[in-house]
Amino acid sequence: MFLRFSNSNIIISLFAIVAALYSGPLIVGAEESQDDLKSIPAVSHLLDGKKFTGPTGEKGKKTHHEDVLSFSDGRFTSSKCFEFGFTDGPYTATVEGDLIHFQAETVSPSHGKMMWKGTLADDIMEVEYSWTKERWLWTTYREYWFRGTLQK
Repeated sequence: MFLRFSNSNIIISLFAIVAALYSGPLIVGAEESQDDLKSIPAVSHLLDGKKFTGPTGEKGKKTHHEDVLSFSDGRFTSSKCFEFGFTDGPYTATVEGDLIHFQAETVSPSHGKMMWKGTLADDIMEVEYSWTKERWLWTTYREYWFRGTLQK
């Protein structure tokens, strides 16, 4: 009634289970879905020549002002932030289905840096961005949103 297992039987069984788990997909067609999950490398210039106009404001608050986000020669800029000394910065973009995701960083010598992350779906660009200014005794950090439409 009782089964007897030796240590070598247990070790071989465990090895077989681990090998089965790491051997790859067990479902026919799973290779394609795993390939779909692999990210496409980030590239620059994907959004070059595009401008988006729309409202922006601090996260959790209503619109503060209108802004224009522009992409040109692999660089990104915000027209309103440009007024505060933020120069254009390099951007990277990736494609995921019908969506284009981008990231950028812009810097001002006197006002700190801004980190940008956005998604383009159809002609609508939704962006979350943050502003950080390090000072001697404290650091200011704020988060913002932007929702713009492609200028044609």
